[in-house]
Amino acid sequence: MKDHITLKRTYACTVDRLWRALTDPEAMSQWLMPCDIAPVIGHKFQFRTEPQRGFDGIVHCEVLEVLPKERLVFSWCNGKLDTMVSFELKDKGDTVDLYFKHSGFSGIFERVFVRQILANGWRKKILTKNLVTYLRS
Repeated sequence: MKDHITLKRTYACTVDRLWRALTDPEAMSQWLMPCDIAPVIGHKFQFRTEPQRGFDGIVHCEVLEVLPKERLVFSWCNGKLDTMVSFELKDKGDTVDLYFKHSGFSGIFERVFVRQILANGWRKKILTKNLVTYLRS
């Protein structure tokens, strides 16, 4: 069983635009969830959304790594879930490759159920539809 989700996406935008989408709270709130992110190591922030069965709607995060326009890593925690999200950017000039990883799923429930729910969200909606729509606006 996998303990991570990995994806690669290519976006037709500048690295500056994608970096802003990942690090500006107003921008990220538009395509992911309302949040108060800041690209500062040690900054604690939250994502907030509608509660669902078994989920209070709050994801607690802390910025762990920042390499401007190249890498952003933060924790992603809720209840017993204690995972990590990373975004790596490779500037290709007219496009940017985004390497995404959500890792640290442990235990059968997290590896099977929680990872699958989050994988579907990241793959089918968040990084494919939501972020693309934001970048085109």
